[in-house]
Amino acid sequence: MIEADTESLRRQEAGQAAARILVEHGDFLRTVIRFQAHDLCREDDLLQEFFLRLVEQPVPANVRNLRSYLYQVIVRDIMDLARRQEEYRRHLKKYARKIRISIHNQPSTNAIQEEIEEKNSVFARLIRQLQHREAQVVTLRYRDNYSIAEIADHIGVHRRTVSRYLTSGLRKLRVAVVIE
Repeated sequence: MIEADTESLRRQEAGQAAARILVEHGDFLRTVIRFQAHDLCREDDLLQEFFLRLVEQPVPANVRNLRSYLYQVIVRDIMDLARRQEEYRRHLKKYARKIRISIHNQPSTNAIQEEIEEKNSVFARLIRQLQHREAQVVTLRYRDNYSIAEIADHIGVHRRTVSRYLTSGLRKLRVAVVIE
């Protein structure tokens, strides 16, 4: 309990110290961020991340030139962010190549066909768990986009019967999806 109170007090003091730094040097930090990041949209986000960093890792006591220290830390943070963003882009490109999709173009026909086949196989596997009429109604409604009236006319039953088949079929499918 005492350790938790000590940690809470330490974080509170660090937060106050970080807030003082931002009040005193906020304009300077914003200028550095604008100059280094070239991204006005991210300015506030970077400043908030910097504040959190100051809370987690307060300025060391042996720092003589605070502005120089702040400049070095914020520039390092911006460079790290740029590296992380570039790494993220590389992963996206690698993933896009893996699934044969160009980031700038439409998905390849093979990728589209594979996705359609996968969805159809999942749908078919789930539908097999239903009774014949339930499966027929769910298929007509969600795969073939029939309205309830059209389904009733197609299979020769009343609309309420179609609704009951649809309700019971969907209930069973929900249970099956949760189990899988």
